[in-house]
Amino acid sequence: MSRTLSVQERHPELFAEHAYVEPAKRKRKVKMEVLCLSYMRTGTASMYAALNVLNLPCFHSFSLFSRVPDCKFWSAALDAKFFSKGAPFTLTQWDQLLSDYAAVTDVPATPFAEDLIAAYPDAKVILMERDIDSWFTSFDDNIIKPVWARYTQFIGSVDPWYVGPLKDLHMRWVRGWMGANSEEEMRRVAKRHYREHNEMVRRITPKERLLEYKMGSGWGPLCEFLGKDVPGVEFPRVNEAAALQEKIAIILRRGAGNLLKRILILGGPLLVAGGWAIWYRSSY
Repeated sequence: MSRTLSVQERHPELFAEHAYVEPAKRKRKVKMEVLCLSYMRTGTASMYAALNVLNLPCFHSFSLFSRVPDCKFWSAALDAKFFSKGAPFTLTQWDQLLSDYAAVTDVPATPFAEDLIAAYPDAKVILMERDIDSWFTSFDDNIIKPVWARYTQFIGSVDPWYVGPLKDLHMRWVRGWMGANSEEEMRRVAKRHYREHNEMVRRITPKERLLEYKMGSGWGPLCEFLGKDVPGVEFPRVNEAAALQEKIAIILRRGAGNLLKRILILGGPLLVAGGWAIWYRSSY
């Protein structure tokens, strides 16, 4: 009888531990082979899992949960590209930031489609697309609403260690890449931006480098395109809406926990001093 996976098993990226190394001190460990430049909520999490099964370590927004300090470097790249603050990233900087990865997918990498296609001319490109109306419903429920939720914004503003950097990074690509400065505007421009992004990836990618993968096609088309043997496991299907909502809840609880620790650290001495003062006055 199969058992229910634990929270740690369902969301391993939230519990991964490793010694953090600044990007400037990193060197590329593996060749960049695959750029999955599809929009969020088109199957990027499943592709992330599939590429890892194929021994192509893949970067996804999930990767930042165990490397939160990297958010400031992605934010700097977004600032340079979309807000004219600083110089655009060079190949050296991309190699440092993505040193451990042979593939990328999802934000914050997707907004740099043109840059990454140019930086890695030998990498193959994957584009996934789904019916725009079903995509929009999923994008609205699982991206737009959580990003702009008051609780998310509040926890992000009071937790500068974990949720704050993640929130700030996501707000940068929302405002810079999508050009949306409010929840309503993000919702209004989403379909147009989705179409334009997909058209741009098709336009700038040489046909021999591009695979338009349809979710549900299994391993065959992907492995043939990448020159890989078909694994003896089922193609992953992850990041269903309920799983994503659970992941977001864990992140926000962690941020709330950081806030509580901050209150206790800063407020504890005041409470002790206040209690001592009350005791002192009542004793004399």
